[in-house]
Amino acid sequence: MLSFGSFKTKAGRISPYFFNAGDFNDGDRLRALGQFYARALVHAGISFEMLFGPAYKGITLAATTAIALAQMGQSVPFSYNRKEVKDHGEGGIIVGAPLQGRVVIVDDVISAGTSVRESVAMIAAAGATPCAVLIALDRMERSGDAVQIGKFSAVQDVQNEFGIPVLAIANLQDLLGFLQASSDPSLQTFLPAVEAYGTKYGIT
Repeated sequence: MLSFGSFKTKAGRISPYFFNAGDFNDGDRLRALGQFYARALVHAGISFEMLFGPAYKGITLAATTAIALAQMGQSVPFSYNRKEVKDHGEGGIIVGAPLQGRVVIVDDVISAGTSVRESVAMIAAAGATPCAVLIALDRMERSGDAVQIGKFSAVQDVQNEFGIPVLAIANLQDLLGFLQASSDPSLQTFLPAVEAYGTKYGIT
């Protein structure tokens, strides 16, 4: 879930907020998250035939999204990858339904885009078509590090590189709106830091 304070990102920046999908660690939270993912996907109107969850967080996220979609009357298959190729049993690196048709990649966030690139390669190698990426939070933050700031965000880089949309349940503008509207003084104290971070690293 979302936490406020001081957090060092993978890029080496000090962020005043942090999203951790690992905090959705009980049945009620995970069920709610899956419903949010499913609604965002349906609302986007994307034509798709299955879900793919990159190891490790994406595995749970794709599964709970598939369950939520089924509860909404749209049952679709899903699969995920192993980090290492299994050399016994059924073998291989892909678990679940065969990768085929139009595939939505389900993950938590996009930081450097590495997970997406690996997923796209696996999907394409199976003869399927990656058609969208579905994430929980778009930080709307330009790529690079604390010194070198890129022109585009990681999400924009993925969209530009692969020509597929990135769908997000929420983004930085939603977060700012939530903080601005909050009547909780403890949350209000984080608003200036989040605004300043967005001004320095955010996309326009």
